[in-house]
Amino acid sequence: MMTQYSKGFTLIELMVSLTLALIIMLSAMQLLLTNQMSFNLQSGMGNVQENGRFALDYINSTVRSAEYSQNIATPTTGIIMFKDELPSDAANKIEDSHVTNNDITLIETQVSPGVTKNKGYSDQLVTRMWISQAMIDGGFRDCEGNAVTTPGFVVTRYFVRADLTSNNEALACDAGFYQADAASVSNYKDNGVVLLSTIDSFQVLFGVSAFPLPTLGQRFPVQYMTAKAYTDIPVASRPAIVSLRIGLVVRSNEKVNTGFNSTPEKITVLDKEISGSNLDDKFVHRLFTSTLALRNAI
Repeated sequence: MMTQYSKGFTLIELMVSLTLALIIMLSAMQLLLTNQMSFNLQSGMGNVQENGRFALDYINSTVRSAEYSQNIATPTTGIIMFKDELPSDAANKIEDSHVTNNDITLIETQVSPGVTKNKGYSDQLVTRMWISQAMIDGGFRDCEGNAVTTPGFVVTRYFVRADLTSNNEALACDAGFYQADAASVSNYKDNGVVLLSTIDSFQVLFGVSAFPLPTLGQRFPVQYMTAKAYTDIPVASRPAIVSLRIGLVVRSNEKVNTGFNSTPEKITVLDKEISGSNLDDKFVHRLFTSTLALRNAI
């Protein structure tokens, strides 16, 4: 029997209080999860933007000077398409796998044990440029950070390989050097250094001039083609390469749970296509493209 001095909550009041507290806690948790997903998405987008722009800007800065030669009257080829365009001996033999190629590396992303997403094959780009004494005096270094001490040619190879540190497919750069009378290219054909540790596709198309070759100053691209299409053209009618189109699909370092259940849209990377189903791996993906002229070839 309750007296006038007894105090407390009834069972109904207690149940109402617990229900209200539970609703408030669930709302707070939902807000926290939403904020976390938004943070992860923004972080992933920022990461992709920074990495992709750095890689593309670096490639552009080196490729633009690919046709630079010590003698303008007898220029050297800036885009290396054939192995006999580089010095080679028995100890440092240049193979087809060491020059520009398309469809050379298959990229697959593991999304769970036994489940992978196929991103297709990526290309390889090999360029060559002359390093003058003035560039050496200015502190020139190749993409691996090696200082060049004497005038000569730097050969730069951009390709996709496995990154053992991050366990991802990475865009790497391998640089070699040789002088005009050298028998082979030194410090070439190794694993190079990683420029971009998370990549889904690296594609290159080559802009060719008209044929017969116009005079300098009149060499504009009239068609873009793959490396294989270019090398299949007979030597007698093969046009000059005067520009490049480069395409990169970069993904975030970490998975991002956006809360969306729909399949992503497909991405077209120059002449290749990655289906939406193969992009459905919870990572942020972004396409970067660039068209640049070989300023010493036009």
